[in-house]
Amino acid sequence: MRQLRPLLLLALLAALAGCFGSAPPVPKEQYFRLIAEQPGEPAANKITGGLEIVPFAGEGVMSDRPLLYTADGGRKLEQRNYAYWTEAPPQMLRDQLVSYLRQAGVADRVAPSELRLDSAYVIRGTIRRLEQLVGSNSGAVISLELAVMENSSDRLILSRVYTAEKPTPGQNIDSAVAALNDGLDEIFAAFASDLAAADF
Repeated sequence: MRQLRPLLLLALLAALAGCFGSAPPVPKEQYFRLIAEQPGEPAANKITGGLEIVPFAGEGVMSDRPLLYTADGGRKLEQRNYAYWTEAPPQMLRDQLVSYLRQAGVADRVAPSELRLDSAYVIRGTIRRLEQLVGSNSGAVISLELAVMENSSDRLILSRVYTAEKPTPGQNIDSAVAALNDGLDEIFAAFASDLAAADF
């Protein structure tokens, strides 16, 4: 009987080692970008005096780098583990808008506000939604409020909330980021069109 005890102890240790050895690996961290596509047609008329664009505003978790998801239409937001934006969304979205409007040729000068170029107009953006939709209707939604003001008088020239909701074939993160990029392209194109029609 005494000879069986060490054998039983060894078997128990082997079983425990097998349990710990089969633990699932920790997921690797992933990093994503939102990148606006180049505009199709350059603007027919340029805004004179220059446009400056400040980093977007984003309340609470909207300013954090972890990707967000919701299963109840946006009432409850949760952060993805191991999935991050390469930059905080307020900075990333502003930089993409600067690049897009430059390529679209909407103004004689488009610059980030940090350059302090004494531009005639300022664009301010607010992130309303930027999240993956999970559950029965998988997809992604991006909603941005964009406003244009004249610097010298604080005259409001344009203010509108732009929202794009896109379906995805599944609930993986890559599909959601691709859908958010499609939504961003749609929003920026609509904003550029509104700029062209605005009363400057």
